[in-house]
This record gives sequence, structure tokens and C-alpha cells, in this order.
Amino acid sequence: MILVYLITSLGGKRMKIESNGEERITVTLSQTDMSDLDITYDEMDYSNIETRRVIWTILDKARKTLGKSVDPDGKLLIEVAPSEDGGCILHFTNSPFSDCKNKKRLIMKKEAEPILFCPWDDNSFIDCLKIVQKLKEFIKAYEPYKYKNCFYIVIRPKLTFSEKVLHILCEFGNANISTECEISKIYEYGTLLS
Repeated sequence: MILVYLITSLGGKRMKIESNGEERITVTLSQTDMSDLDITYDEMDYSNIETRRVIWTILDKARKTLGKSVDPDGKLLIEVAPSEDGGCILHFTNSPFSDCKNKKRLIMKKEAEPILFCPWDDNSFIDCLKIVQKLKEFIKAYEPYKYKNCFYIVIRPKLTFSEKVLHILCEFGNANISTECEISKIYEYGTLLS
């Protein structure tokens, strides 16, 4: 069940708070909200004290609105993506773990890890390219490569859409979330296809 709350900010615009079950909350900030909080998307970095102030202000507002604790005893994943109107979307996901002493309790992500796609065959590569071109709402960028007589597509999904993209691609070949280090070989030695 998804519950949606609209909170009027100082500038009259509305901050949207959505409860997506027990483990996930989504907060949509307008450009006015960002201005009221005195922060921009580019400035958001959890190592910055101002970002922490903003995050805890938002979590406190969400807690009061929803009437429940947002970060009980687990790790809180914060995913931040810019919105087209100059605001941003924040996803807060609780993921409990057993050993709290040795792990960070808060993790902030602004970018999704790239996906490395290797098609079953040449036809799957072409079919997948056609599909990827239509996924603009889920994908920021993609680059087709040829490396060692194999085709690859390096896909940069929008934040929080990695699983959706992986699900779509699975019928055309192997798709895995990768690190920049893992795909650097393709960037360096592969041939970028136009």
C-alpha cells in the first residue's frame, strides 16, 4: 500500500512524502523546497554537514507526517536523483543488518552503478539496442561496444531503475551491475560503435 502526503512548504509549493511499505519512503522536493532548505542537488554529499542537516530535517518531517520511525535499527540507504523542475527525489530504504558496530548506518547514492550487457548473439544485440533506445525514462545513457569479437552495451540507468532495466534485458543476454573498474577494459580496448 502506498500512502502519499503533501506538505505545504514555506514558498507554498508542496513537498510530497510517500510511504512505500514499511521499508521505503520517497520524498519529492520542489525547487522551492530546495531553496527553503538552502541546498542544491549538486551540493548534496553526506560527508557535508549541510547535507546531513537537510536529510535529518526531511526525515524528521517524514516521521511526523507518517507517524513512524524512518530509521529504526538498521542501515539507511539514501538515493538522490534530480528532477526536471529543479528539485530532487529522495528514496530512503531501511535495510537491517546484524553487526551495526562495523558498518556505516547511512549510505548516500547519487548515481546508479553501470550495467554491462552481453547479448546472446548478434540478433539479440540489435534487438536490445532498439529496446534500450526506447527506455529514456529509465536510462540516462548507453554505449554499444565491440570487444574481442563480442558485442557489449554499457548502460547507465537512472537512480533506482537498475532492477527494472536488468529485468527488461534478461531475455536478450547477460546483464550485470558492474563497477567502473570492471568496465574500464571495454572502454580502453573496445571499439565504440555509432
